[in-house]
Amino acid sequence: MIDCTKYQPICNHFSPYFDQKFWVWRKRKCHYILRVIVSYADGRDIVLFQIAGELPGMMTVNASDIATHLRQQISSGRFAAQDRLPPERVLAEQYGVARGTVRQALRQLEQSQFVERRPGSGTYVTFSDGEAERPISEITRPRELVDARFAVEPQMCRLAVLHATAAELDSLRAHFERMEGCEHDSATFADVDEEFHMAIARCTQNPMILWMMRQIHETRSHAQWGRMRELTLNPEIIRVYNQQHRQIIDSIAQRDPEGAADAMKKHLATARQTLVGLAD
Repeated sequence: MIDCTKYQPICNHFSPYFDQKFWVWRKRKCHYILRVIVSYADGRDIVLFQIAGELPGMMTVNASDIATHLRQQISSGRFAAQDRLPPERVLAEQYGVARGTVRQALRQLEQSQFVERRPGSGTYVTFSDGEAERPISEITRPRELVDARFAVEPQMCRLAVLHATAAELDSLRAHFERMEGCEHDSATFADVDEEFHMAIARCTQNPMILWMMRQIHETRSHAQWGRMRELTLNPEIIRVYNQQHRQIIDSIAQRDPEGAADAMKKHLATARQTLVGLAD
């Protein structure tokens, strides 16, 4: 006889580390198998552990349980719109139930407009996250964009140190000289500032980083950023930004990768603090 309750703490221990967990109880020749399946965000299913034996008061998986689990997987992006779900036979094996139970679960999902069943072809996901269909510039908040820049731009500076040509360094200096003349012109400063950061991206000789920076600046072109510039860019903060820009250029020109990365981190930290102060 298996004491089911003693395995609950194991799942409770692992649950913070995985997206979902699902218990499968399966009858095999008067014995039962407890199988714990863990679903990762990248689509992998891992059997965490399984135990066989005689179980008192067996827990059963019904169609609603399966529908709930599949709905969670679809909502989390495990299955995207137009993806085909595994065949009924595979789902029945995974959940340890009859195929009729799987069909009931799929009918529930179809009624809630999560899937569409196509005879002779399979079951396809029709649910899509409405927010995901909106432009990224509309759903990204200013502080989220700064956090994304923290993930990209310090490393971008390190690569610029390694790969920037003399001509590219001259281009950075030219952008900086233009920014120094924009202390009382926030709109022009914002435009040249964008060109300056794109120029650093070009110094990396890395097309992926250049593409990511284009996406970042496309988001910054959204209307909400225009309002932010009006509220935050004043002569004092422009002077601070220009001092930080000079430190970034000097570190890149001196071929100091960590110095350049640190200078960029300080620059982004100032931008973040400015946004926090505005929120306050």
